[in-house]
Amino acid sequence: MPASLKYFILRSINAVIVLFIVVLIIAFLYSDMADRMAEGRIADEVRAYAGGLPTELTQEQRSQLIREERARLEEIHGLHDPFYEKVFRRTWDTFTFRLGESNSRTYYGASDARVTTIIQHYLPRTILLFTTAAVISILLGIGMGLKAAQVAGTKVDKALSIFGILTASLPMWWVGMLVILIFAFSLGWFPAASYPFPTETGYEYYKGVLIRMAMPLATIVFVSVGGRAWATRNMVTSILQDDYIMAARAKGIPERKVIYGHTLKTAAPPIVTSAILSFLLSIGGAMITEVIFNWPGMGYLLRTAIFAESDMPVIMGIVYITTLLWVVGYLLADMLYGFLDPRVEVGAEKKV
Repeated sequence: MPASLKYFILRSINAVIVLFIVVLIIAFLYSDMADRMAEGRIADEVRAYAGGLPTELTQEQRSQLIREERARLEEIHGLHDPFYEKVFRRTWDTFTFRLGESNSRTYYGASDARVTTIIQHYLPRTILLFTTAAVISILLGIGMGLKAAQVAGTKVDKALSIFGILTASLPMWWVGMLVILIFAFSLGWFPAASYPFPTETGYEYYKGVLIRMAMPLATIVFVSVGGRAWATRNMVTSILQDDYIMAARAKGIPERKVIYGHTLKTAAPPIVTSAILSFLLSIGGAMITEVIFNWPGMGYLLRTAIFAESDMPVIMGIVYITTLLWVVGYLLADMLYGFLDPRVEVGAEKKV
């Protein structure tokens, strides 16, 4: 078996184990609250059942039927099952995407109350916003970092360093509030809130989405691009001092080829890994950005589920999906690093 395939299988198994352990911990912490929520739903259903019983029944008959109905519902919800059995059942259900139904039927805007449907309704918007921001930030950061490395020590390089440190130090929520204050309230160029989304179809819909996405997108890029450019500049500057780069320049190889061929290829593994991890971190911290701009994504959904009705099925589903994205992202970063740096594959072959 090729070393690269062994490496991929080993990392994939590790990723699945980590994901299962995280889901098990979530189910363990969620179990007691889930039982209390089930008891509340059972009480509501029993009251509704009692209200529909025939009036000619005696009190004893009504009490007997209500007790039987309560016992039936408790059996369905597994309230009398052992604690460990409930934890492992919920772990397996979550791990296989059987996330249940939301406690609320109205405020999420999805077509039904299933948690998978609700997440499918909100997740694409988070991916749209943060993937677009990550791509723009990566391209601008690499370009700015390469330019600064080429002119190291000049005013351009010093200005970029100051810009990178300054923007990376600014809280995103504070920058977002300034952006809303200036471009929404003072200038009136963009709507202050991204939600509700446009109801038109075709070109007008996409135009409306882009208009609503402009401010949060600009905020994320502004806060992240400087730090990425500064990190790229430092990596490239150190590589430019290596002997093989000096030899390439001595041979008369054009500077463009030296930078974009030799240097960028060497710096690619840490740059790619940093970009993927930055994207994952941005999704993990999406709640603050999405709440500030009222962007209807996963962070906005999580905040609504926590503060509006403590909707634990939705909260657990969001945590699981976010963890899944993290694990897959780390696996992807690991594999890309091995692909871009052959030395990783050699090391894997010796250990596997």
